[in-house]
Amino acid sequence: MARRRRKVLRRVLWVLLALLAALALVLFTPVLDPDLTARPEPDASYAKAVAGIDAVLAAEKQLPLLARGGSIAALTGARSPVALVIFHGYTNTPDGFRLVAKAYRDQGYNVWVPRLPHHGLADKMTDEFSRLTVEELRAFADQAIDTGAGLGDRVQVMGLSGGGALAMWAAAARPEVAHTVLISPLLNPGGYASWQVPAMTRALRLSPVDSYAWWAPEKGADNVAGMVYPRYSLKGIAAFLGLRLWLERQPAASVGGSVLLLRNAGDASIDHDFNEQLVRRLVPPDRVQVYQVPLEAHLPHDYVCPDPEFGPDAQIVEGYRQLSLALGIPMPDPLAER
Repeated sequence: MARRRRKVLRRVLWVLLALLAALALVLFTPVLDPDLTARPEPDASYAKAVAGIDAVLAAEKQLPLLARGGSIAALTGARSPVALVIFHGYTNTPDGFRLVAKAYRDQGYNVWVPRLPHHGLADKMTDEFSRLTVEELRAFADQAIDTGAGLGDRVQVMGLSGGGALAMWAAAARPEVAHTVLISPLLNPGGYASWQVPAMTRALRLSPVDSYAWWAPEKGADNVAGMVYPRYSLKGIAAFLGLRLWLERQPAASVGGSVLLLRNAGDASIDHDFNEQLVRRLVPPDRVQVYQVPLEAHLPHDYVCPDPEFGPDAQIVEGYRQLSLALGIPMPDPLAER
């Protein structure tokens, strides 16, 4: 009887070890990571790009979106030397970039700010963010760059936070992208070691359940002013971080265009050192620029949105001053343009 028990225990132990080995394989290696290779179908003309934009805007009119929750097209009326595609941040909307889009359009750019999947909905407590996947983000970014290729002779990309992760993917995956601006990209959350994030990302992606957290726990569901969504999905965060896992597997110095990285010393939600290290590994040194927003500027993570719920007036004005310095173009007065 004792021998039989020992034999059963050994079998159970081997099964447990096999399960642990399989779990480690899934969480710590890319064996089940999605294929995020680009599928380019660039628009061959300005007319085709505009037709695609019109189709997106028409489809959005059928959705229960916020009054200012849809995509933004700031166009000159003809193909431009440079087109700019802007990816807004997670749980935000294209509207946060409306003044930046205007500033670039005034410089002669055609600008396309597409609405991220499952974003812009009128229901501020929506569970739609749980449906976001990294495969969906890849397809979304591909389509946006396809449109940009029709709007201009060259394509530039800009992104904030989760949109910054998308912009970095576009820089690495799409040869049409000549220049990329990364504003505090979500590649490694602040407070986490870089080795922890891949396993967490894969675990969240594969989990059958999701969890939500408040952006401002002290306000909770009351934090719904303007365009703000008060909470975020952890599976949604994992979708953006899945782009980082793909980027880490790309060859060194493989990005063909130039990259401007904006670091914000006042933003602890992002691991800025990790961001810079990854950018400097992927982009040749002569094509990397880093702009440091100083700590004394007292700027939050999202200093692009000009609306009052994102900060006091003086802080918003300072944010646009920093953007103008970093980007090298004049920015509209964010208070006068409200």
